[in-house]
Amino acid sequence: MSKRMCAIAAAVFCMAGMTSCGNGRTLRLEGDNVVQGATAPVTTTAPVTTAQPTTEAETEPSTLPSGAPLPIEVDTKMPSDYKLREKCAVNVKAVLQKPELPTGCEVTALTELLNFYGFGADKVELADIFMPNDQIGYYTMNEAYIGNPHHNDGFGCNAPVIVKTADDYFSYIGSDWYAVDLTGSSIEELYYQIEQGRPVIVWTTINQAETRKQFEFRLGCGEDLYFNPMQHCVVMYGFDYEEKVVHIADPLVGNKTYDIARFERIYESMAKQAVILCGNEESAGVDYTTDEQKEEWLMENRYFTKEDMVWLRKNYPEDRERATESTTEAQPEPATEPSTSKTTEAKT
Repeated sequence: MSKRMCAIAAAVFCMAGMTSCGNGRTLRLEGDNVVQGATAPVTTTAPVTTAQPTTEAETEPSTLPSGAPLPIEVDTKMPSDYKLREKCAVNVKAVLQKPELPTGCEVTALTELLNFYGFGADKVELADIFMPNDQIGYYTMNEAYIGNPHHNDGFGCNAPVIVKTADDYFSYIGSDWYAVDLTGSSIEELYYQIEQGRPVIVWTTINQAETRKQFEFRLGCGEDLYFNPMQHCVVMYGFDYEEKVVHIADPLVGNKTYDIARFERIYESMAKQAVILCGNEESAGVDYTTDEQKEEWLMENRYFTKEDMVWLRKNYPEDRERATESTTEAQPEPATEPSTSKTTEAKT
C-alpha cells in the first residue's frame, strides 16, 4: 500500500471519532467527498481577531523547518501622531480570477498579495487545498467560503477565512509569515500599511457599486446569511490625495485606479474588512519544507478527493460506513438548503 493510501486509511479510521488525526478538525461526508470543517459552528457578532504569532522566547527552534528564521511580531499599529504622505504606492501585479475562479475574488486577492512578497502562490491551489469551503450552507462566512468559487453562483467569505487560508499556506511551506486581520481599521490605517510597504486586501464591491446586503437563506448553524451580491475583494497598493484615487489590483479587471472618496465609502459599508501579511523580510518568498513534509501536511490537512473516497469505498467499506454514520450523527443537516434559483452571478 502506498504511503498516501496508508495515510488516507488512517484518517478514515479516525473519522469514527469525528476528528482528523492531525488537527482535530471535524469531518463530514458529502457524497463521495469527506471535507473538513471548523471545530464547531460559532456565532460571530464582532470582528474576529487573529492570534498573535509566537514570540522568539516561546518558540522551540527544534519545531521549525531547517533554516527557517524565528517568528517575529511585526508592529502594524499606526502611531497616534503619524502624518500620512500625499501619495504612496508599491508595485502589486494583478492576478485575474477568471476563468478558473469566477467567484473566487477573495482567494485570488490573497494570491496577488502572496506573489507580491515572492511566494509564487497559485490561486486554484489556494482555493482547493487551503481555503475552508462549505458547499451545503452550514457555516458562516467568517468560518468558510460558502458555495463553490469555481462556479458562477458561489457566494464568498469574510476576512477570517482568508487569514486562515494564508496561515495554513504558510504552515505548508514552513514559513514564519502570518496574516493579520485589520477589520475595523480606519482607511487611514490602511494607507499607513501601504507606506510601510504592506499592500492590503480590502473587501469592496464590483465596479464600486454602492449596494447593500440582502437576505439569502438560513444557514445550518442557525444564523441567517446576508450577502451583498456585488461583494468583491481586491488588493489596495496605493493612494493619491492629489489625484484623488486609490491604486487597486482588481482580480476582475487588472490594475486600476478608483475614486478615493467612493472607495472609502464602500469600504465602510462592507464592514471595514481588511487583511495584511507580515513576516521576516529575509524569509519572504522562501519555501522551507521538503516534498515529504508537504505530503505529510497534505495528508493531515487537505480535503479528501473523490478519487480518494473511491479507493476507500473499495478497500475499507465497513470503516467508510461507520464514518458516514458518525458524520450524520455529529453534523446536522442545514435548516435550509442553499437556494439554487437565487444565484449571485453579479459576483463574477
